[in-house]
Formats: sequence, structure tokens, C-alpha cells
Amino acid sequence: MLHDINLLPWRDQQRLRYQRRFIVMLVAGVILSVGLQWLIADYLKEQKHLQTQRNQFLTQHIAQLDMKLAGLANIEKQHESILTRLEMVQELQNDRNKTTDLLTLLPKLIPQGVYINKIRFHGRQVDINGLSDSTARLASMLDNFEDSPWLMDVNMHSIVAGKVLLSHELKSFKVSFRLLTEEELRSDG
Repeated sequence: MLHDINLLPWRDQQRLRYQRRFIVMLVAGVILSVGLQWLIADYLKEQKHLQTQRNQFLTQHIAQLDMKLAGLANIEKQHESILTRLEMVQELQNDRNKTTDLLTLLPKLIPQGVYINKIRFHGRQVDINGLSDSTARLASMLDNFEDSPWLMDVNMHSIVAGKVLLSHELKSFKVSFRLLTEEELRSDG
């Protein structure tokens, strides 16, 4: 009969060494994997924190830009208001001299024998009532008005004969036209 007797204790010792080495390697592997996971988690946490800081910076910067844009909208409204006022001032400046311009122009256009009783302005529209000693002088005045670069839309509304003044028979008339601005003259020419 043969017995299983292990007479070599070195096999048991080797098995124990393998077991210890396995346990040490297992513990080292677990410690290493836990440490590696901790390092990776810490790295990801730091990256998340950096990204959060970047997002906060961008949010603050966007808010500042939005405030500037709102300020630009206000500035644009102010600019439009200033432009509107400037146009009104320019229009008033142009209209300021229209009476002087008209009274300077009329003696050049109205022949002798034509007398003006009344001049009325409606913006740039001018209505003139007056008297003339002949129809030919009225026709000459009308031609002068139509040939003038300063006048537009010349219309003779009426010529009425039979008015007597100082033993002269006169004809009353009504004429209207539009006085052009210097800008309109420049754009036409």
C-alpha cells in the first residue's frame, strides 16, 4: 500500500509563498486600481471645476456685452433723435430765407405794369394776388415764372378784367407756384 505522504515540505512552503505573493499582488492591484481611479476622478473633478470657471467667465462677459449692446441701442435711439432734430433745424434753416429769396427773385421775374397786392406762403407753396395793366404783361410774367429754375408747378388761376384804379382799367390775377430749395436745385442740376 502506498500512502500519499509528502515528504518534501518545500512544496507547501512554495504554495504558501505563491499564495502570499498572490495576496500581495491582489492587494497591490486593488490599491493601485483604487489609487488610479481616485487620480482619474480628481483629474476629472479639476477639469469640471476649470470648465465651470470658464463658463462663469463667459457668462459674465456675455452679460457685459449685453449691457453694452443695450447701451448701443440707447445710443442709436439718441443718434436717430439727433438726426431728426438736425433735419428739422436744416429744414428751418432752409425755410428761414425763403421770404428773402422770394422777394429777391420777384423783381427779376415781374415786369413793369404788374402790381402785387398779396403774397401768401403755405410751406414752400406761394400764392400771389395782384393787378396788371395788360394781359401781355401777365403772359410775360407767367413765362418768366415758368423759365425760372427756382419756381416749379406754376399755375395761373384767374385773370379778371374790369377793375378800375385811378382811371386805369386793370386786370386782377391769381397765380401760384412752388419755391424750390437749394437742395432741390442741386439735385435737378
